[in-house]
Amino acid sequence: MRYVTYVITPARGYFDRGAERLRAAGVTFESIQNIDQLSDGTIITHKVVRGAQSAVRDALERSESAVVDYQLTDAGETAILQLQYRPSDLTRELLGVHRGHAAVLEYPLEYTGPENRRLRVTEIGREEALRQIVEETEALVDVEIEALGPYDPSDDRPFADLTDRQREVLRVAVEEGYYEEPRQVTYEDIAARLECSAGTVGQHLRRIEARLMSTLITGAGTERTSEGEQTRGSTPTHSSR
Repeated sequence: MRYVTYVITPARGYFDRGAERLRAAGVTFESIQNIDQLSDGTIITHKVVRGAQSAVRDALERSESAVVDYQLTDAGETAILQLQYRPSDLTRELLGVHRGHAAVLEYPLEYTGPENRRLRVTEIGREEALRQIVEETEALVDVEIEALGPYDPSDDRPFADLTDRQREVLRVAVEEGYYEEPRQVTYEDIAARLECSAGTVGQHLRRIEARLMSTLITGAGTERTSEGEQTRGSTPTHSSR
């Protein structure tokens, strides 16, 4: 079994039009915890979002043509949005690509990039299936491969190692003085340099810190590298469009 991690960017800047209404209301998408397509064609998903819950509810109520049902659960600084909705053709086609091959999505899927309009996806399966998924996805959206290699289920994923983006976030945080005493910058300062949201910076740093602390305590390391293999944390190997 192998894995591939790639970032997809829709040409129009969003996957579903309803997402734009939420963004206009000040909502930031952090991650997708689960997503599935029901027999009636609607999508049911759990997303981690950031923003005033009143704004989220108002935006969803005004998207009644697409929204079938929703539930919002407070999770402290963020909220969990359980949403059933009628997807765009693009979302339906992207899910169709995944479902057409023997591969497994690794959750969560992370929103990234400017205004969190891109989505980082990891798929696990046989090499041929992953290759076909990437090729068919490239026909729909921009695809940038971040990492690929053999999948080892004994690794402590998703903290098995750092992605390119996590390394970039950590580098900028160190350069800007985030880990100095006293701390010199905030999430917002780092986000401005990386062109992403403060919430995304916080999410990355918490995951990085959890992984590094685990390694320090247990002495565990991960070795994915073999000749000719690309590993998480290495230079991106491919970009389309």
